[in-house]
Amino acid sequence: MIGIVHTVLAVVALVAGAWNFVQPKGTRPHRRVGWVYAGSMAGMLATSFFIFDLFGGFGVFHVMALFSGATLALALYFPLRRHRHPGWLMHHYYWMSYSYVGLVMAGGSHLFGLVPGVPWVLQAFLFWGVPYLVGSALISRRRDAILEPLQGSLAGSP
Repeated sequence: MIGIVHTVLAVVALVAGAWNFVQPKGTRPHRRVGWVYAGSMAGMLATSFFIFDLFGGFGVFHVMALFSGATLALALYFPLRRHRHPGWLMHHYYWMSYSYVGLVMAGGSHLFGLVPGVPWVLQAFLFWGVPYLVGSALISRRRDAILEPLQGSLAGSP
């Protein structure tokens, strides 16, 4: 049952994150869907610590979940403490974007072994490397177009 809950939360996070990635930033829907993303990510990360099928105990994916939780926490910290951090918007953009990239990469982990005869290194590149490279390119390419219009309007918004 925990695996089903984990998977449902992951799908909700994937959909909410994708929606927020392509929609206008700084709007009320952006914030609401962002909280859906954050909540589903937090639930997914929490449930991951009850899944031990692969290693019989704490394993590499649990370590990745800790890093993912830190990324998500930082993504939320900066807008929540924006009055203390003049560069909060840039931090939020990067941490949240890479939180989503990490989620996509984690989803790729479930594809390992589905392509028989493909070496592990090639699968790692396809399911982790490609999402990371494509995500990084999109994050960098879209940064100024997304952040510049928001700089004045969100600088100190609640």
